[in-house]
Amino acid sequence: MYRIGELAKLMKISKRTIDYYTQIGLLNPIRTESNYRLYGEDCIKIMNLIEHYKNLNMPLEEIKSSIELIKDENCLDRQKVEKHFEQIGVLMRHLKEEIEAIEPVLDKLNGSQKEMVRNKLSSQGVPLAQTLLLLLS
Repeated sequence: MYRIGELAKLMKISKRTIDYYTQIGLLNPIRTESNYRLYGEDCIKIMNLIEHYKNLNMPLEEIKSSIELIKDENCLDRQKVEKHFEQIGVLMRHLKEEIEAIEPVLDKLNGSQKEMVRNKLSSQGVPLAQTLLLLLS
């Protein structure tokens, strides 16, 4: 469990951002008897998903809907699930278009530059893969 300052340092974001995510219901910390907020591993996973979705230029309201859908496994609404999959489809089409647009640039990179891009994409792809696995399992 992490206090807000520890979590902010770990995630490399401000405490104010964590406060905001908590206020809008994205993060649900546990309160101690002395009223400290403690954030668990689930909050880290959620913050990684938030960062991933933000990198895809998804609006915060859609991010919240997506995360609520993942959190609320016990009472899934079919329409919400279908809407979420539609959103994922739109994002995937957008990514495909972006990849096709930058392919000529990637072809001009040397070996070490290509390796750097590959490593960057690998680290960003992990939260996406985790999200898809959660949705499809």
